[in-house]
Amino acid sequence: MKKTQLFVYGTIADPEFFECLLKRKPIYKAGRMPNFSLFVNPESGYLFVKPDQGSTVSGKLVEVNEEELKILDLWEDVPFYERETVLIEFDSALENAFVYTQNDANGISSEVGTTISRKSILDEIRSFRNWIDDLLLNA
Repeated sequence: MKKTQLFVYGTIADPEFFECLLKRKPIYKAGRMPNFSLFVNPESGYLFVKPDQGSTVSGKLVEVNEEELKILDLWEDVPFYERETVLIEFDSALENAFVYTQNDANGISSEVGTTISRKSILDEIRSFRNWIDDLLLNA
């Protein structure tokens, strides 16, 4: 099955959340996404990125397959979040990777905004994963 790189900076960048979502341990590489900034959605408390010339978002690169990407698209509520290809810097190299963005959203800088609690995220992920497993079982 074809694999692709995904740049993660929030929920999916947390190994426990990743494993709960995709039922495997992630293998991350540190990366940076130039010309984007990290924000908090004031209504949901979730992080998002959008273009911001001169800024950089630190995160991680992780390899995912097509089936996992479909699950992540559902989790990220595409098109609420948009999945796009961007250039990521890592280990003195550049690589194209998918990333989930909200280019037109308004938010609060991640440096001052309040994010959703870890327990709430885990509860949401477990409910979501149960829903996915039920769909796959009944397909």
